[in-house]
Amino acid sequence: MKPFVLFLAATLALPAAHSQLPAADSLHAALDTFLDRQLTAQLAEFDESKKGNWLYYLPSVGIGYTPIAKSGPDGDIRFNNAPRPTLSFSLGQVLTARRRNRDIRAKRESLAASAALDREKAHRELDRLLHRHALLLLELETMRRVQEIDRQLFVLIQSDYDAAKISPQEFLPKQKAFLEGELAVQRKEMEVGILENEILMSSQFKR
Repeated sequence: MKPFVLFLAATLALPAAHSQLPAADSLHAALDTFLDRQLTAQLAEFDESKKGNWLYYLPSVGIGYTPIAKSGPDGDIRFNNAPRPTLSFSLGQVLTARRRNRDIRAKRESLAASAALDREKAHRELDRLLHRHALLLLELETMRRVQEIDRQLFVLIQSDYDAAKISPQEFLPKQKAFLEGELAVQRKEMEVGILENEILMSSQFKR
């Protein structure tokens, strides 16, 4: 028997197409963990940028020239016009500070709401990829079963060719078709592998 026939006989039983991915629940949990950390970091960065708002409640400090009447030793009234520090506090400062705090709360809530929408979108995309992956695995499994049948048929064709029962003109197109089928299976396996890597990246899953 030719070496090629020996190779075919040794590879008649093809393994079923199995997913190399973790369970879907684990992938979604990994995605949630990543999104939680991302939101925490975004909120922390936002809160850090808003520190110092309490400064709006401090009074304004300045220099004033408020005359102060003092009685001299001789009983005369004298005015001291020396500059002295002054403090001023307006209702406008309080209103400005409160308005700023409301804006900060609104922006923080908007950030959280936007993150919630992004989370929902990310999980939908992960589900879409997982569904596509399941269909590709089914397609790969079917291709492997068909190729196994073609392989068994080709063993018989190879035997007929070795026994000079068929001509090279008959044999070579069948060999070409068989090898093209093998190549198609390999390409489908590569497609599944690429998609699995995409799913792992999309879910931020760490092995």
